[in-house]
Amino acid sequence: MRTFQYSDAKSHKFWNIEVSGGSFTVTYGKVGAAGQTQTKKFASADKAQAEAEKLIQEKLKKGYVETTPRATSSVAEALEKALAADPHDLTAACAYADYLYEQGDPRGEFMQVQIALEDESRSPAERTALKKQEAKLLKQYEKDWLGSLAAITVDAESVPFWAGGKERQRAPVAHRFARGWLSRLEFHRLTVGQARVLAQASARFLRELLVELVEYEAPVGATQQYIDSYYEPGPDVPADTDPYESPGLHALCRCPQLATVRYFRLGEMEERVDGREEEYFNCHTSGRLAYHVVKQMPNLEELYLLAHRVDANKVFALPMPYLRVLQLYHSDSYPLDKLAANKSLTNLTTLLCHPHALEYDHEEEGAYIRLPHLRAICRSSHLNALTNLHLRLTDFGDTGAKEIVESGILKRLKVLDLQGGCITDKGARLLAGCPDLKHLDYLNLSHNALTKAGERAITATGVKAALGSQHGEEAGEFGDGDIPDYLFEGDIE
Repeated sequence: MRTFQYSDAKSHKFWNIEVSGGSFTVTYGKVGAAGQTQTKKFASADKAQAEAEKLIQEKLKKGYVETTPRATSSVAEALEKALAADPHDLTAACAYADYLYEQGDPRGEFMQVQIALEDESRSPAERTALKKQEAKLLKQYEKDWLGSLAAITVDAESVPFWAGGKERQRAPVAHRFARGWLSRLEFHRLTVGQARVLAQASARFLRELLVELVEYEAPVGATQQYIDSYYEPGPDVPADTDPYESPGLHALCRCPQLATVRYFRLGEMEERVDGREEEYFNCHTSGRLAYHVVKQMPNLEELYLLAHRVDANKVFALPMPYLRVLQLYHSDSYPLDKLAANKSLTNLTTLLCHPHALEYDHEEEGAYIRLPHLRAICRSSHLNALTNLHLRLTDFGDTGAKEIVESGILKRLKVLDLQGGCITDKGARLLAGCPDLKHLDYLNLSHNALTKAGERAITATGVKAALGSQHGEEAGEFGDGDIPDYLFEGDIE
C-alpha cells in the first residue's frame, strides 16, 4: 500500500491506494479518521497497476506528499529510524556516528565531534581541538549536508537588523547542526519561497523551528501597496490569502518536516533588560494559522506562541503528550479551562501567559485571565507536573491568592509570576502565611496593589520576590469603573 497526505491551513487529509491483482482499493479522508473506502476492478493486473499510477501522479500534482513507510533494509536505515523516533537517544546517535565513520562517510566524524562536544567534562584543550575539527568539516561539507537549503542559508545574501542600538547583518535564515544533522532553522522573515524550499528539502532530523516574522507578500502581478515581496501562485497558498496575513505560513503548513519538530516558536522573543522582561511589548506577527502549523507537530516539547489572534481554543485542546513548555503572549483569548481539561498535558511543567493590552470593548468582561481560569489550572487533575506558572494582567486579586493557597498548588510550584494584577496586602498576607510558599524559588508580585506593609510580609518569608512598581488602590484605578492602567501593560498594537 502507498500512502499520501495533503496539508494546508484549511485541511489535513490522507489518501491511500493498494493494488491487489486486477483491482485497487482507495481509502481517503481526514487525518485521524477512518476515512472512506472504494474498490475498482480491471481486466488485468497490469491495467490495475497502470490506472493506480495515473491516480498517484494526479495526487502528487495536487500537492499530496507520499508518506509510504520504507522497509528497513540496512543498518543505517534502522539507526535513522531509531533517531527519528527519539532524537534524545545518545546511544543510537553514537552507534550511527560509528557506523558512518566506518563506511568512510565524513558525516560520521562530524557526528562524533559534535557528540564529544556535549561532554562538559572535557578539558579546554580538548574542546578547542574538537571545535577546530567541527569548523573544518563544516567548511568542507556544510553545503552538501544542507542540500537545497543552502540557497536560503549559507548562500543567501545577508540582511540588516538592529541589535544593541546598531545595525548589523545576518543570514535571512539561520541554521544549526546538532549531532551531525541539521537540527534548527530560524526564519527571521518567512517567505513563501523559503517555505517551499523547506518543503522539498531533506531535513528528517529537524528538531527546532523558529519563525520570528512573516513577510507581507502578494502573488506575482498583484497591485497591493506596502508589500515586501511577491511569490508565484500555487496550491500551497489559497488564492484569497490576504498579503498581510502570513502567506508564508500557508506554505509552511505543507512541509512534511513539521512532524519531527520538538521546539516551535512563532513570533519575536520578548526583550530583556537586566534579565527581566520589558513591561510593554510590540507584536508584529499574526497567529491566525498557528493552530494549523502546530497540529502537525505531534512530538512537541516546547511551544512558544508570541503572536496575535491565535486560536487558543483549538491549540489548547490538541494532544501534546510530550509538551513541557507552553508560552502564549499577546493573545486576547485564554481559555485555560480547556487547557486544564486536556488529558494529554501530564508532562507540562511551564505555563507562561501575558495577554495583549486590554481592548476597550472588553471593559465589561474585565481582564483576559480571570478567576475561573486560575481555578481551572489550580484544580486540574492533569497538570500535576506544573512547576512554573506565569499568569499576568489578571483581575482575580486577593480571591485568586486565596485560591492559590487553598488549592495546594504551592506544594509543587517553583516559580509563581502574577505580575500585573490587583492583589492587595490581604492577598500578600494570605500567601505569606502559607507554609508551602517556601517551596518557591521565585515569586513575582510586581505591578500589583501592595503597600509597604504587604511587601514586608512577603519579604519576611525569605522567598526571592519581585515587588516593584506597586500601583495601589486609588480611585480612578479600582472601584469607580475606570479600566485599571496595568491591564494595558502588554502589546498595545
